[in-house]
Amino acid sequence: MNSDTSPGKKRKNIDLPEDTFRALSVLAAANGKNLKVFIESLLNDEARMLTEETIYLEFLKNPESQEMVSAEEKASFEEWLAL
Repeated sequence: MNSDTSPGKKRKNIDLPEDTFRALSVLAAANGKNLKVFIESLLNDEARMLTEETIYLEFLKNPESQEMVSAEEKASFEEWLAL
């Protein structure tokens, strides 16, 4: 597996059902894009619509998200977020 990525980007392999793959391929072609670029643009558009408030509300739905973390876990997470 090639793990080379551009700076500021992350690579993630995904598995799609055949019908999803076909449908997205058709939509990508109709938009003049290859499938990879089309899926990336869909995901980028979704991510842009998220606000801190909606993310927080989603976290509240999961009881695990309300557990206190250790200082080490917090530091690791903040480092991952580049804060």
